[in-house]
Amino acid sequence: MARSVVRLAVIGMMVAAAAAVAQAGDGQEWGGAWQSGPATTFPQAFMRFDGGYYAATGLVYFLGGRLADNNTDGSIWTFNPSTGTYADTGLDMPTPISNYTANLLNTPIGFGFHVFCGRDSAGTQTFGVQAYFPDTNVTLQLDPADNFPGPVACGAGLNAVVDNKAYIAGGFDGTNMGVQTWVFDPAAPVGSRWSRLSSADLPQGLGYITTAVVDGKIYAIGGAYWDGVSALINVDTVLVLDPAAPTPTWTPVASLPEVCSSSRAWGFDTGSLYVDPSDMTPLAGKIIAGCGGWASVPPPPVANVYAYTVATNTWEVFPPFNTARRDTAGEFLPLAGGPALWVWGGYDGTGAGTTSVEYYSLGLIPVELQTFTVE
Repeated sequence: MARSVVRLAVIGMMVAAAAAVAQAGDGQEWGGAWQSGPATTFPQAFMRFDGGYYAATGLVYFLGGRLADNNTDGSIWTFNPSTGTYADTGLDMPTPISNYTANLLNTPIGFGFHVFCGRDSAGTQTFGVQAYFPDTNVTLQLDPADNFPGPVACGAGLNAVVDNKAYIAGGFDGTNMGVQTWVFDPAAPVGSRWSRLSSADLPQGLGYITTAVVDGKIYAIGGAYWDGVSALINVDTVLVLDPAAPTPTWTPVASLPEVCSSSRAWGFDTGSLYVDPSDMTPLAGKIIAGCGGWASVPPPPVANVYAYTVATNTWEVFPPFNTARRDTAGEFLPLAGGPALWVWGGYDGTGAGTTSVEYYSLGLIPVELQTFTVE
């Protein structure tokens, strides 16, 4: 007889009870706080960069970033969460860039962190695609035939991975804002890896969009548009795209509590078993998003963080970062001994950037309460 896995009803009861208890309190469902992690030991503080976790090595990889003197460092560093140490791989990206997101894709030659477009030290916006392969410690500049095909460079644009395809939307080249949405398929032949979702142009040109994925749907959270003169203007709009829809389009959902941009977000599918261990608030079907906030002049970025619940289309306050930051690296580390949301470095309003690191610990519903098997 076929075997089927049935989730215990007690899980739903447990999660519902935890949520009810939290809501019955002072209105704050999240009882945890961000903790200080090991400060980065890069030569200078990285800004406008990202980190990607690779389970096979247990390491987080940083593919360079912007420095305080406006130069760009292309050196590839790792962070070992087990030891709390950083190490230089000895490799540089073929073209050092900032304003990128690390997208892990499975290719015919292995898993590689892909970066699309970006800004170099001269301020030039690139259209190239680069990759770093952690299994072999090799970098690759993809064939020019696979350069980003949009009319506006996609640096600072939305990046999201769904079903091993990268979705790129918007972008800013210093003068122009992108509106188009493109899909990159690493399994396609050279020169045919890009396709445009012509039905999914953004309602307005945006860059510095914070991004998360829940249940295969992509959320574009906040962002900023160019005023045409001298400033980027942050927005509070939030859009969602379902790539599996017959005609994918960006659809508005509940706006942020304030204007936000240039931060990182983490999405949890509705089947997720992660919880806030302090009060058992479930992460299932939620997004945790930093606010960031681009500004050409003071005030500096904000420390605010918000939580979005997909089912109710609502935002609420999440515990803030200890250090206000934007243009930070961020990643969820699903470590058995300590799953947590992490942020590294970024711009803190001082001009020199910050080497500070923070993490927000998560827990799991106990294994014995997760599933059982019946005949």
